[in-house]
This record gives sequence, C-alpha cells and structure tokens, in this order.
Amino acid sequence: MTSLIRKANIQGDIWPGLPKRFQTFLFFRIRKPEQFKVQLKAFVPEITTAETAAAWKDAKRREKQLYPKDLMPSNLLPKTGVNISFSSTGLAALGKFVSFSDERTVKKDKQMSAIFRKRQLRGGLFSIGMYTDLVDEGWDDPRDLREEYKPYGENKERLIDGVILVTSNIEQDMVEKVNRVKEHFLKESDIDEDTYVLSNDPVVEFPLIREGSTRPGGKEHFGFKDGISQPKIEGLDDLPKDKEPRAVKPGMIFSGHEGDEMGQPDWATDGSFMVIRDLQQLVPEFDKFLEDNTHKTPFAASSKDPKEKLAAYLMGRWKNGTPVDMSPHDDKEGECEYHGSNNFDFHPTNKHDKCPFGAHIRKMRPRGDLEHDHAVIIRRGISYGSEVTPEEQAARKSSDQHERGLIFVCYQSDIRNGYTFLTTRWASNNHFPDKKTKYVGEHGPGLDAIVGQRLAHHPPRTLGLPDGNEPSEARIELENWVIHRGGEYFFSPSIEALQDYLTDPHDYPELQGRT
Repeated sequence: MTSLIRKANIQGDIWPGLPKRFQTFLFFRIRKPEQFKVQLKAFVPEITTAETAAAWKDAKRREKQLYPKDLMPSNLLPKTGVNISFSSTGLAALGKFVSFSDERTVKKDKQMSAIFRKRQLRGGLFSIGMYTDLVDEGWDDPRDLREEYKPYGENKERLIDGVILVTSNIEQDMVEKVNRVKEHFLKESDIDEDTYVLSNDPVVEFPLIREGSTRPGGKEHFGFKDGISQPKIEGLDDLPKDKEPRAVKPGMIFSGHEGDEMGQPDWATDGSFMVIRDLQQLVPEFDKFLEDNTHKTPFAASSKDPKEKLAAYLMGRWKNGTPVDMSPHDDKEGECEYHGSNNFDFHPTNKHDKCPFGAHIRKMRPRGDLEHDHAVIIRRGISYGSEVTPEEQAARKSSDQHERGLIFVCYQSDIRNGYTFLTTRWASNNHFPDKKTKYVGEHGPGLDAIVGQRLAHHPPRTLGLPDGNEPSEARIELENWVIHRGGEYFFSPSIEALQDYLTDPHDYPELQGRT
C-alpha cells in the first residue's frame, strides 16, 4: 500500500477542490464504448489535477494578500476545472467491471476469473448503485426521485454511466467549457477550426444536466455557511490545531493509501468514490417551522433572535458558522475568528447544554463523542435554484416552479463506511451519538434535523434539546424540509488510469456486448 500522494495523478475536485462559483454536472450514458475510449483518451489532458487546482488556490491566496477584496483583478482568477467519474455501469460498458449478473459466468472461467480477482473494483454499494441501495433498503421514496436517476425498462437499466464536472468562478467561462466538452463527445467531424457537425449517432448522450452556483457569503439555501469542517488529510493539509479533529489517513479518501482497507486493484490507486445526492430544500417551510416553534425552544427567549437560536440548535452552528459549542447563546457577529471555527470538541461529552447531541454537525462529525474518525468524507457540493420569491414568502410554501436545493457531492475510499454509514447509521438513528440516554432520556438524541430520513409510515422525527435539566426533557417534533431526489455512486479514477487502463481493450472479450 502506497504512502506517496501524487498530486499530478489525482483529480482536483477530490482535493483540494475545484474553483466553483458556478458548476455544471453533465451526466452521460455511453452508447459506443470503443469509440468512447478513443474520445476519452483524447479528453484526459482537459482534466484538472490536484496539482493544478492547488496551484490555482495558492495563486488566489496570494491575490488576496496583495489586493483589497473589491480591487482583485479578474484576469488572475482561476480558469475552468474539469473532472470525470464513472458509475459501475459505465465501467462495465468499458469492459472494466463485471456486474452481478455476469459474475457467475466469469468465475467459472479460469482466465476470466484471474482477471476478475486482479482488476475488479470492490464495493457492493457502488456495484448496485444508489437507487437499488437506498430505495430497496427503505430510505428513499421512489416517488420523490427524478426520473433520470431511476432504472427503466424490463431489465431495469440505469441511465447514468458517468458524470463530467465543469466548474469556474466566471459563469461565461463555464458555459464555454461545457459547450467544448459537449462538442468533444458529440461531434461527427470538423468542418474548420470553429465549426463542427453534430453526429446523428453520437458516442454518448447526456440524459441529465444539472447546474449549480454558490450563494452570497458561501451560504446554502437555509442560510447556513457551507463547506465548513472538512477533514484534514495527512500529507496534504496543514496539521490540525488545539481542539480540531485529528488529521485522517489519506486512505480514508484515496484508494490504495494508508487507511484504505478495501484492497482495491492497483489501477484504482489515487482514485476515490464519489457520491452525488440531489437534495431539494423547502426553504419557506423551514422558515415557517422556525417561527412557529421558538416557544418550544429552551433558552430561545433570552436570545436576541429566538428563531435563529432554534436554527442554531438544529445545525450545531449559527448561520455565520459560529459553533454553538463555542458560543451557545450568541452568533459572535463581527468576531470573525469564530465564524467557521473548528476549535471545539463537544467536551464534556456527557452534557449537551451547549450543542444538542443530535445537532447536524454533531451527528456528522461527533468529535469528542468518539475516540477517532472512522467514517470520513470530503464534501464538494453546490447550491442550485433561484432565491425564494416574495410570493413564496407570503404563502410560506415552496412553489413547484421555483425549485432550489443542494447538489451534494462527497468523496471517500469506501461508500459503505463513508456516505451511507453517516446518513443511515448516524443521521437517521435516534440513539446516535451512543450512550446518551442517561442525559437526554429514553428516546435518545433524536434524528438529524437536516438529513435524517424517515418515510411517512415511520415514527415521528424528533430531536432532544438542552433545557438545563439532567436528563433533559425538552423534545421537538421535526418536519421534512429536505426532499431526497436521487443521485448515483461513482468512481473518480486517477489520471494514469484514465490514460491507460480504462482506455485499453475490454478485459473480458467473451462478454463484450453483454455488459
């Protein structure tokens, strides 16, 4: 297992992240695998590596030191970023993955079985995809999902073989790059340098295109500062300070490195599994809940803004990013060192008089409630949709014509021990963090108010709140403000894998045309 992290071999959205005031997700389906491989090989130089993305970030950091914010020269902003990832059906189309339906055939053949053992990407959830995983397990309601994320036809085929990410800090630059990417994969031939003909029988199709953009102040639609508290990776990031969570082994995010226990094939080294989750946010309904329930919220009356106090309890941070564990009753407006701070650990962990045990950030990263991080993801999501309209505000209800939310994106070396563990075993578990019944009552800390899932036939969603008693008695019934609209599981390969292995001939010629 390697310990050397090669930034030039890693796709840049995994680490350190691509510049993304604006982002387009081009979900694609491969129609002609062999021709696609030719196009993919030619496309690899367009992909933004971690080395390039890190250089862009360093340049931007220097700009901020040299220029006042309102005078920063726009010509020095980073260029567009491009990354590509594949679902299991996409890798199968390239002849680099064996589906469950073909495993028996492969394992009966000595030669194919040897290739399978050496090269098959491991991960049962990745293999079956998000729909089968979360709908069949009873977490997602299929009626809420976008059609493109659902399997179709008698054979339950999946529409999405992969996704190309295009990002930029300048919207027009992103639009131009998106057009170039489409041209690369859809064109039949060039007439001249600036003109091309679209193929009537293209190599790929794009069944779904989603667009996002950051909101003012880097806040998501509920109004909270987003992207805080990312894990620090040994060998890549600065060491944590004081009470910050410890740095994690690179193998928690990247395949083939220390901390990765999946035993992936050599070609997967420096890659990472990506999860995309399409989350609609019901903002007027969330605001109405806050307004209607402040009278049930302990200590809200003493707050300068009772509604914001309840919001802070649900999230574990005030909207400007100040942790309630550091400042339980005040958002420390004007004191920037608190905004987005990670210098806290929930101690003493047998109390929740500052931060509720079930607050979103405590569910997702328990810090002192656990001895170490064993479920780690890097988040790279972006908001989508328009701002709440005056009509929606007046009606206190979201309009079907103005959908908004978050395209959640995260990376990890193991989907089961990363994203799905966090959302199903922690966020949607009333009794996590563990061993808190003595301090919060028999119903436990409660569900994560933001991403915890319960279907209509499940018991009510509740959250325990600190009220000065031991055990605390205050409990609030939650509503659903986040609609899970579907998504998919992907693998983001290394640059070397894209240049060589994934564009090489089919691993199982005997199966060609069947996968």
